[in-house]
Amino acid sequence: MDFMLFGTLPLLLLVVAGVIVFYQRKNKLKQLPANNPEAFLKNGMRHEGKKLVAVIGGDVVHGNISYNFVEDASKRKGCVDYQFINDGVNGSTAFDVLQRLDRVIACHPDFVIIMVGLNDASAKIAPDIAKRNIKIQEQFEKPSLLVYEKNLAQIVNRLKTETTAKVALLSLPVAGENLFSKANKEIDQYNEVIKKIAEISNVSYLPFNEKLKAYLKGKGHTRGRSLKNGSKMLEKAIIQHFVYGYSLDRIAQQNGFLLLTDGMHLNSTSGMMAAHQIELFLKKNELKAIQ
Repeated sequence: MDFMLFGTLPLLLLVVAGVIVFYQRKNKLKQLPANNPEAFLKNGMRHEGKKLVAVIGGDVVHGNISYNFVEDASKRKGCVDYQFINDGVNGSTAFDVLQRLDRVIACHPDFVIIMVGLNDASAKIAPDIAKRNIKIQEQFEKPSLLVYEKNLAQIVNRLKTETTAKVALLSLPVAGENLFSKANKEIDQYNEVIKKIAEISNVSYLPFNEKLKAYLKGKGHTRGRSLKNGSKMLEKAIIQHFVYGYSLDRIAQQNGFLLLTDGMHLNSTSGMMAAHQIELFLKKNELKAIQ
């Protein structure tokens, strides 16, 4: 009897540890940025004398399984006169952003920067990830390029008509680091839509994707690792980051990426490039205001 208990105890401990790890991951993934719009509105967080910048999107903007480039931008010398709101929510599509746009508009931002579309595109480039995304499964229209274009256009239109904010659209990052892959050809189509909407709506287009491609070309790394087994790589990255405390850069290096952690999310190199795009956008608008 004692022998049986001795043999069962380690197994029970492993089960308990597994349950704890599961809930740790679940809670951390759902935890919103401290400077999210609801917290801003509830706590009256507006800083006197600073212009308000709202950044909207999905996982990459949320910044807890991807490098937090919104926080990075807020700490830059060129952004000291700005206050940032982070309306990134993991798993979000353009449809999800449209549904929660009221809370961003209620903050009366001076600038709005949008980067959303990776989760829309995942239905085609990473179906294994899309199947696990509850937000996509609950969306009444199946994600597609046409649905994305419609929703993104509505987001921009609402921001232009219901706020006085200057709006910018960040192009989507690469999906895996093989620039000739089917995934990146699909992302190119989404970025063409972003560019078209920016032009038609007369808002700024920020060439983030183009900067990442230029970086990979400069490193002779245009045929790097493709986006494959996305859900397994994502799950592993989540455990490594949240449970074992691995840095995003360490995860990227282990997976053979220069800019990405798991094929879709940003490490510090690409994240800082996104922050720089925001800084440049704000500086350009400062110069226009002076002129």
